[in-house]
Amino acid sequence: MDAQRTERNTEGPSIKTVIVGDGGSGKTSLLVTFARGEFLEDYIPTVFERYTANVTSGSQKAEVHLWDTAGQEEYDRLRPLSYTGANVVLICYDVTNPNSYENVLTKWHPEVKHFCRGVPFLLVGCKTDLRKDKIHLRKLRESGFEPITYSQGKNLAHQIGAAMYLECSSRLQENVAAIFSEVVILASSSEKRQKYKCRNVSGCAVF
Repeated sequence: MDAQRTERNTEGPSIKTVIVGDGGSGKTSLLVTFARGEFLEDYIPTVFERYTANVTSGSQKAEVHLWDTAGQEEYDRLRPLSYTGANVVLICYDVTNPNSYENVLTKWHPEVKHFCRGVPFLLVGCKTDLRKDKIHLRKLRESGFEPITYSQGKNLAHQIGAAMYLECSSRLQENVAAIFSEVVILASSSEKRQKYKCRNVSGCAVF
């Protein structure tokens, strides 16, 4: 079921969704493509960006606040500020970047688990269109690598306890809306919109 963006205010819950992942993993393009309906060709590193989309998923409506974060190491101390009050987290990686995939397990999942205990999260494989891009594939294989498969992504999602594994192509706008449909469903069905405890950088619980 795909989510639909609406222009008017939506009568429904407010859902804070934080998106994390390596720099260049495709997370910003995912948010912008959904929130604005357009794909950005030029990559611009993010520090903190916020977008809001009124979303209808089936019979469920919600105002989804999308928090984009910087994946670069120099922002590791600032990024945890964005986790406060999160209802759902999206952990993203580039399906044609093995390092991005591995960092989900070694960096992003541990970070989310530490700062957002109990907050449901989805694992998202981005840039699926590049699996068929001949130039990109040639460069990848010259380095001795292959694209991450759907099965590998699904297995990783199971390993880290993600609520679901989804893939998308922002460039082709494939499966983008479906991801935010799942965000609404996941947040809305989690103990009747219970406010999850999400520790801020001082270690205090925020309700």
